[in-house]
Amino acid sequence: MTCGGCAASLKRILENQPHVSAARVNLTTETAIVWPVSEAKAMPNWQKDQGWQKVLEETLAEDLTNFSFMSNPRHK
Repeated sequence: MTCGGCAASLKRILENQPHVSAARVNLTTETAIVWPVSEAKAMPNWQKDQGWQKVLEETLAEDLTNFSFMSNPRHK
């Protein structure tokens, strides 16, 4: 990301993904935080289900890369 327009585009791309309800993009740190849709949160132990989380992270990173935003999941 090089400008506020890039950050806004990235936010829009993320929020248009089916499993994302909201996203926050930080231009300075070149990071994004994504909140999943409520249906995903309804799954038992959704926060502890590392398999589901990993799939979502990798899918979003791949989608962003396809839009020319080189991306990698950031693991805790």
